[in-house]
Amino acid sequence: MPGNFRPFAFDRRLLPTPVDYYAGEGVRLFGRSVWRDALCPFHPDTTPSFRVNIETGAFRCMACGARGGDVLAFHMRRHALRFIEAAKSLGAWELEP
Repeated sequence: MPGNFRPFAFDRRLLPTPVDYYAGEGVRLFGRSVWRDALCPFHPDTTPSFRVNIETGAFRCMACGARGGDVLAFHMRRHALRFIEAAKSLGAWELEP
């Protein structure tokens, strides 16, 4: 690469584990299966309508329709961030060697 250009890279392996991430966001997960229940953080919820896959981080609200495939998608939606901003704030965006 010419000059001092140093590309950045997203590394999915650096994302936090789903259980740790959601706990840190204050989303209390209930249940013992791969798909856990929670109160939805995207709308006023009194009955758990939010589902989280603890292996992939995927989420879906059965009431408001919020959904995404991993903790990065959740972080982007919850904090109104773009991809790169969200990846950086989760520690999954770094300089390539």
